[in-house]
Amino acid sequence: MNRCEVLRVEEVTAGYDNTAALERVSFSVFGGEQVAVVGPNGAGKSTLFKVIAGLLPLRVGRVRVMGCDPHREPVEISYVTQQGEVDFSFPVTAADVVMMGRIGRMGWLRWPSRQDREVVRRALAQVGIQDLADRQIGELSGGQQQRVFIARALAQEAEILLMDEPFAGVDATSEQAILDLLERFKEGGITILLSTHDLNLAADRFDRVLLLNREVIAYGPPQEVFCPDVLHRAYGGQLAVWEHERGLVMLGDGHCSMGEEVAR
Repeated sequence: MNRCEVLRVEEVTAGYDNTAALERVSFSVFGGEQVAVVGPNGAGKSTLFKVIAGLLPLRVGRVRVMGCDPHREPVEISYVTQQGEVDFSFPVTAADVVMMGRIGRMGWLRWPSRQDREVVRRALAQVGIQDLADRQIGELSGGQQQRVFIARALAQEAEILLMDEPFAGVDATSEQAILDLLERFKEGGITILLSTHDLNLAADRFDRVLLLNREVIAYGPPQEVFCPDVLHRAYGGQLAVWEHERGLVMLGDGHCSMGEEVAR
């Protein structure tokens, strides 16, 4: 794994109107790492991604993406937002949406080149929906729409990918396709930050876990973050945690188990 630091968040406070959704958040990520961002509803996970992507201003602190300030200059980062934040009534095809990922490299006033079209075709194929290229985005299922937006991120050819709840509202086939992509990203050295409510997934698939509840509760390998005392600090009564001979069992927010089987 590339041990070069590609993301640093320092003492960040940010929010909306007069409410702080994040307070004094600090952590760093190295190249090629896959980091799961977890925490209860309202913990600030989406806010954090918008801050890193340069879409939400900071009140305090700073963010550096490969040494650059995303609030002042372009950075090599792709952001797959939650589906609820997208207007699917807009009349564009799946291929059009993916081509939007090329604008940063094409420029607004250029027509797509043969290379751009090939990148779009390849991105759609990577997520398994090349046969839906000419379908309008609003006609697709939730899982297919999510794969389109992941293909758009692939078309950007960025080195850092933010994925905000990519498994929400998708079918089993799309979920498996996304998991397969995570494996390919790992092999390709792409850095991933992915928010999820599935603590079991975070424990099994990710190098490190960032546990948020407006502030950083814990950050490190899953086996260090997922212990009863730490989880209770983040979730309180929303999550029941107890130890079992085959590992921790956690039920509540996300309805998931860390053990090989739930205690009977």
